[in-house]
Amino acid sequence: MFNSNKIKGVLFDMDGTVLDSEDLFIKSQLLLLNEYNIYSDSNDLEEFKGMSHKDFYPKLISKFNINENLNVLRSKLRTYLHKIMETDLKFIEGFEDFFNSQIKDSNLKVGIVTNTTRLSYIKIQKCIHIDNYFSFVITVDEALVPKPSPVPFKKAMEKLSLSANETIVIEDSKTGLLSAVKSEAKVIGITTSLSESQIKDINSDITVANSYDDITNIFKKLNY
Repeated sequence: MFNSNKIKGVLFDMDGTVLDSEDLFIKSQLLLLNEYNIYSDSNDLEEFKGMSHKDFYPKLISKFNINENLNVLRSKLRTYLHKIMETDLKFIEGFEDFFNSQIKDSNLKVGIVTNTTRLSYIKIQKCIHIDNYFSFVITVDEALVPKPSPVPFKKAMEKLSLSANETIVIEDSKTGLLSAVKSEAKVIGITTSLSESQIKDINSDITVANSYDDITNIFKKLNY
């Protein structure tokens, strides 16, 4: 599948793919719920992974019957999350070695496509050296239409002058994988959020990787 065309670009999701941040989101969500005397666990929050804020907050309010203004909730959750990020944010295991060995000295165009906001991304830049790896980033604020729409990835391809068959997308969540598949790029699903069977249930053409070592082995066989 990946050898049929020359690969010219790689687009990464951020949370759960580049950054080991999904658990931080869950911790902050649990703290927020506790503030409203709602005691839950991480299993109740799995469905929210990868969602944009436009989808997340209405669904959170509905699921837990929270009697609060959406913007107030958003501000409180952001405060919890940013505080946790200051000490606990890190890269997914193996990402840095993969990038330095397979991407850094190549001619590949690379970028991040994320459902997070530009404001949150600016905070992330202050917490971890993500700028060492990415200068091109499309957040939900620039995409305007969030994943699972293919618009964010298609917009990134357009900005980088890439066609879908020249592009690999690396994703982890159901929301992101649906977006990637619909963009018609070649898709690698890393099992940081979903199991191999869950990824294959989304689309059987997705190439599954259990780690960045697996992704490194995939890239070693590519024509780029």
